[in-house]
Amino acid sequence: MGMAKNNPEIEWVIPNERGIIPVGKVYCSKSLKKIVKKNEFSISFNKNFKEVINNCANRKTTWINSTIYNLFITLHQMGFAHSVEVCRNKVLVGGLYGLTLGSVFFAESMFSTFPNSSKLALIAMMAKINYGGFKVFDTQFPSKHLNTLGGISISKEKFKQKLHFTNDNSAEFNKFPKLKNWEEFLKYGTFNS
Repeated sequence: MGMAKNNPEIEWVIPNERGIIPVGKVYCSKSLKKIVKKNEFSISFNKNFKEVINNCANRKTTWINSTIYNLFITLHQMGFAHSVEVCRNKVLVGGLYGLTLGSVFFAESMFSTFPNSSKLALIAMMAKINYGGFKVFDTQFPSKHLNTLGGISISKEKFKQKLHFTNDNSAEFNKFPKLKNWEEFLKYGTFNS
């Protein structure tokens, strides 16, 4: 992660407790399902990667500095970094980006300029990851917010065990046929409660 927005240095951080969301297990509340059913939001993947990462970095305090930004643009061009875009009336209002290595998705950051749009981005990305056969959805740090969406904490040791999936190349981010509607995003991204 970057030291600070205006500092090009990066540092490696290994938290003692790691945040993950079990694949296909984002919690979708009844109120969020009502928002989905209104069908006001469209989803795309990898269409506006730069705009997503710019929006994620557009906060007072961020770890997304120029080094991280440039590295992720290169990783995106190489096919390792991916984004999901949430649009309302053709305007980008939410998104999430991360890195795929083998069968692991490392979520890096998400943003929202409209209520709940980052949650919709999380559901859509989780659906894409689950549908593509990924085994781990890493959120890096556990948080109360992610816990309300199905996130759990695991020890550093348990996370290291899961890293063997980075050598499993059976997952496919762009699996066909493509997911095409909210019914499919909910099916593959969430669990029924």
